[in-house]
Formats: sequence, C-alpha cells, structure tokens
Amino acid sequence: MTTTTTTMEAFRTSTAAVAQASKSGIFTGDGGGDEKACANCGATQDLLRCSRCHQAWFCSVKCQKAYWPFHRSQCRRNDFADSIEAVEPKFASWMRKHGKIAVLKDDEVDRLERANKATTGKSREQVMESMYGKADPKPLPPSYTAEDLRKMRENKEQLALKCRKILTVTDKVWSQIKVPKDLGLDCGEYKWSQSQAYVEIFVKLPVMTASRRVEVRMEPTFMAITINGGDVVMQGDLYREIKQDESTWFINDGILEICLLKRYRRGLTYMKGETNANTYWYSIFKDAKEDQMLQLKFPPTSYYNTEWQIEEVPEEYKQQTRRRIGYGGKSKDEKKS
Repeated sequence: MTTTTTTMEAFRTSTAAVAQASKSGIFTGDGGGDEKACANCGATQDLLRCSRCHQAWFCSVKCQKAYWPFHRSQCRRNDFADSIEAVEPKFASWMRKHGKIAVLKDDEVDRLERANKATTGKSREQVMESMYGKADPKPLPPSYTAEDLRKMRENKEQLALKCRKILTVTDKVWSQIKVPKDLGLDCGEYKWSQSQAYVEIFVKLPVMTASRRVEVRMEPTFMAITINGGDVVMQGDLYREIKQDESTWFINDGILEICLLKRYRRGLTYMKGETNANTYWYSIFKDAKEDQMLQLKFPPTSYYNTEWQIEEVPEEYKQQTRRRIGYGGKSKDEKKS
C-alpha cells in the first residue's frame, strides 16, 4: 500500500507540473518551436500534416508515400489527444510528441483510488471506462452464466467431433481413389479417369456441404458444378461431346462422383474420318491448364484394353450388317441368283 501511495503522489506532482507548463505556454503546437518542414524532402511551403499521428508534415502525397516505410513505425493514432485538441491544441501536440496516451488529473486519481478501496458501488474498471470510454472505446466483455458456458462448451465439442468424423471418412475415401497411369489425372481439387466408354470425375466437396446444395449441370459439350446456389466449383466446355441423358452423378461420403458417357466411342460410332484413338480424352475441359492435361502425344496401349460398351441398335440394322459382312454386300437371294 505504501508503494502505491508513493507512486500516486509522484504522479500527482508530475500531473500538476504538466498542467502548470501548459498554462505558462511551454507546450507549442509545432513541437517546441521547431520550424515545420516536409519529412521527406525538407520543403517548407504548402505543408500538410499526417492525419493519423498529427506529427509529421509533407509537401505532397507523393512525398508522403515515398517516406511511409520510414514513418510507419512512428505513426500512431492518439485518441486522447484527438479528443482534447479542440480545446487544448498545445497540450495535445505535447502528448503526441512525448508518446503520452493519457494524463490523469488529481481529482481523477483520487476518484480511481476511492473506487479501488470501496467495497460497494462501481469498480475501478467501471470508473475508468466512464472517464475514458470516448477517448479509447472498448467493447464490454460478454456476460454469461455458468450454465450458458457449459452448454456452449458442449455444443463446441459436439461440432468438433462431428467435423473430425466427416473429415476422417472423406479423407479416407479420397485417398483410396486411384487414377490409372495415363488414363486420367489427380488435379488436386478433383481426380478423373477414363475408359473407352466413360469418363469418371471425383470432386472433394467442402466439409458439411449438404447434397441439396450441390448442382451439376450437364450438356452435350458443357458441364458446371456449383454449390450453395452459385459458388462455382468447376465449369467449362468439355474436351469431347457426351451423351447427356445417359451421364449420371451422385454424392457419397462427401465426394461428388460424375460418370460421363462418351458420345463417340468404341462399340457405337466415330466421327467421320476419326478412329478409336480420337475418343481418348487428354483433359476434362478444352481450356484446361497445362497441369490438368495429360502430356501425351498418343493414347497409351492400356487405353485400348479398358472397358467399352456395345450400343444397342435396331435388329434391322444388325441384319443388314450381317449380310454385308457374310455375303460381300449382297443379300442371300442375290447370292443364290
């Protein structure tokens, strides 16, 4: 208690001296009578003062920006000085120059001491807030009961447990998805692979994404994946045309799986002048980045050993095909004759 009293008495003496000096005109608004000059180039005409610290002067915005790397460490806002500058500009300037955040008057020191000793009424912190809340505003701490705090902890633990479980399952499934060499790529945000009939795409969705929030739009030459009503996951023009009506997608363990059926493929037909090699996809989208494309000149041999699908065709077409193959393009009657 003796130490605290001695400190307070010394502080009162210092405060009284500051007040007396302010009255006698020792404090000057320009930092002790020093001539104002641009902190960067030294110019003394048409100066503007830094609006944040009110200490440095500059002749132009160009000089202020150029000198900012050196001025940054000293540029500090002083809320207390700002609040008293209108009535005591010299005192405010002195506070900024000497780095004073606040100066307590004698009656304010006495008031804080009484609040510190009192057993009832406002606490020291509340008195301090009432005196300097405007100069240095701080939000009041939230007040919760013990029951509220307990429920908040339980909810936080349950949410954390749920997130860990989802992350564990999703990550495990994601790590088990293997991409055959030269038949697809792991692009980080998604993985894809292909056969002679299908292109499969796997997309790892953000944690806690509900299935109803996911939308996949597929067209013969375009695909887009969005979540939460507009956040684009991926979109663009497809590398080759697909059969939209026979392509599917579903979500399992936080992973979106898309299966695209190739429009031109082995077992159905090729575009005019093309072969099975042209059904090989080098990327998902035409404008894919280099690291999202297979860096091959020709399809690998393994591609021709992958799954392929025979398309169901009308019986009449099959019979015409058999006749052309078995009888040199002539029907049985034409062959007999």
